[in-house]
Amino acid sequence: MNIKHYIYLSAAIAFSLSSCSDDNGMENDFEPKTYNVLGKVEKGPFVSGSTITIQPMDGNLQVLGSLYSATIQDDLGNFSFGSKLFEAPYAELTANGYFFNEVEGELSSGTLNLRALVDLSDETTVNVNLLTHLKYQRIQKLIAKGLKFEEANRQAQKELFTAFGLQKYAEKDASTFSISGGTDESAVLIAISSLLLVDRSEAALTEYLAKLCREFGENGEFGNSTLQQISEDKKTLSNLLSSVRENIIKRYDELGLNIEVKELGCFIDWDNDGLAGNETLQDGQEVKLETSEINVPNEGGVYTISISSPIPVYLTPIVNKDDDGPTDNITEENFFTEIYEHIENDDISMEKSINENKLTIKVSRLNSRTAKSKPVTLYDCLGNVLGEVKVTQDGNGNTSIPKLGKTGEQVVAGFALPIARGFSDFNLIEQYYHYNREADLVSRYIYPDCSNIKNIWSDFYRANRMIMIFKEKEAEQLGVYQDYLNVFSAMHYYYMAIAWKDVPYINYVPDIDNAYNISRTPIYNIFSDLKANLEKAIDNLEEKKNESLSTDVNKYFFVSKDVARILLADIYMYQGDYNQAEKLLEKVVSNGFYELDASNYNDKETITNLFDNGSSRETIFATRYESQPRGNISIGTPMLVPIMTYTDVVLSYAESLFKNGKTTEAESQLQKVTTAKHLNITGGNTLEKIKDARLQVMLYTNTNFAFMQRNNFAKDVYEIEEYRQFLPIPQQEIITNPSMTQNPGY
Repeated sequence: MNIKHYIYLSAAIAFSLSSCSDDNGMENDFEPKTYNVLGKVEKGPFVSGSTITIQPMDGNLQVLGSLYSATIQDDLGNFSFGSKLFEAPYAELTANGYFFNEVEGELSSGTLNLRALVDLSDETTVNVNLLTHLKYQRIQKLIAKGLKFEEANRQAQKELFTAFGLQKYAEKDASTFSISGGTDESAVLIAISSLLLVDRSEAALTEYLAKLCREFGENGEFGNSTLQQISEDKKTLSNLLSSVRENIIKRYDELGLNIEVKELGCFIDWDNDGLAGNETLQDGQEVKLETSEINVPNEGGVYTISISSPIPVYLTPIVNKDDDGPTDNITEENFFTEIYEHIENDDISMEKSINENKLTIKVSRLNSRTAKSKPVTLYDCLGNVLGEVKVTQDGNGNTSIPKLGKTGEQVVAGFALPIARGFSDFNLIEQYYHYNREADLVSRYIYPDCSNIKNIWSDFYRANRMIMIFKEKEAEQLGVYQDYLNVFSAMHYYYMAIAWKDVPYINYVPDIDNAYNISRTPIYNIFSDLKANLEKAIDNLEEKKNESLSTDVNKYFFVSKDVARILLADIYMYQGDYNQAEKLLEKVVSNGFYELDASNYNDKETITNLFDNGSSRETIFATRYESQPRGNISIGTPMLVPIMTYTDVVLSYAESLFKNGKTTEAESQLQKVTTAKHLNITGGNTLEKIKDARLQVMLYTNTNFAFMQRNNFAKDVYEIEEYRQFLPIPQQEIITNPSMTQNPGY
């Protein structure tokens, strides 16, 4: 190469370097300047002892001068490099250390590296955080493409904030954001930091950040798989936002700083529409519905309701805050899902859609006897309720009552067992009274600590709780079993009132905290409610022969009108209203479903035959419970207690006729029993003859005690003191229930 060519080439190279330097932001006219650089390092805040370095750089991000080091001064993440001379205004800050994990609410178990590229001529107070870290590589990429630092930083900032739907906050540089500032920008930093940290260890976060920085640095946006991961992380974070906010406030309070943290939900793009903060109502905003209630006929229909809302409205939240995933645990709620044998449309069935601010509800025919109601709830994307339309649909009174389903059968069998046990023990008490003349059994075996007394009480209340829960759950569905359940409730409450007089009357599902502090209800109030329920049941139950001895749980459960009539007549007789009792019992007699036979309910062989055969022309309602006989004088817990028999109906009918002055008719009914049972009854008036008949044939039916009580025979027949016409309240109940009082005499 000759000298002339060499001179030209050298000049060209010099011109090229000069041009390149100017185009890439090299500040040739920048005079060295001293800066006192200070700020914070925050993920959550880095803790005291963490390290930070600052490296001066030129406009091409080439290293200039010396690297300076400092240590985080306190647990707030503060640092300061002191006064340093910089040959250019650009610098790289790198921090490494432990930090406060705002998601977990504790210090990290591993360290984290965070970086920032800053222009010191704009601001000497600079913060290092996840936002500065995420845009680091993007700034490098854009400067390599020829942009000046200011332009590259501005573009990277806008792209990064746009990626999170937070572009409205992009005007302020991320290096000025601080968690403790109490501003919108502070909330932006917390929201993004928490979103990237949720469900990740420090090592996993480091790996994840490397991927995010690489993708964003190359393209100014995140890849599809990353966007999908961010969407999943939003769902997880939605359940944690409140605790994140509380954790940060608590942490700074422990460090002696009272800070404000705004509600973080407004700083995340939950519906991925590219704009955070437009998913929830702001102060003063509301959603208006054209109507909040629609009444639908049984056959169904289509309804359209206008919606006025400043934000998107959903029928199902995009982010379900309460979604804990699937569970196999059986709870009280999901246990009652098969009350009925399968039927179609047993609840309100609707199709719902929202289109162009119109809510359309299409309701199908309802296969239920009773009216049903169901809400249509409107949400924002986070699951906050914005409004509700109550849909009420008429029932169809002609709908057939379905058989019990799997759950229904289990529940009925569940309360049938304690009812049977209770009646079995109750009959043992009747036997103590019956044989008291011979062996003085009442004073020996009937006292507050008596196990039989305690068993009757606990079994009947156990059955009652199951019945009340079943009533509540069934009422929420078809509501067609309510009368049947009321009859079973009346059955045990009638016997409890006869035995103890005033007892706690629980016709609801009590809170567990109040279940052991319920006072006694006057017997009059109990009977008033039972009468109302039984009268309604008589109107709605089927007129048929009752078949409780069948092994089919449906035949046990679906009691007939006659069962309700007999219970109601028993209550009327106890209250001395024999006119009402006579009418009810006359109906049972005239139905012709039952007839007298030679059964003698003082004879255990009769009871055994009923149990073995599973049918009887006389038995109206019986409970089965297998147990071994015990004691002496032939006393033992019966395997089966026929608590409603046609013999009892006829004798009670005769009693009512006699009390109503119809002695001849009463004698006629009594004669039917004495003839069928081959009884020898002599002397006395008709009522005394009925008493003698009962003593001869009704021992195992749980009916004699009530008869003797209401007719003032108990003291003489059983040879007992006045107070022993009622049983003692179980001692355990007195101890555990502070509102309970003991019956007089015990």
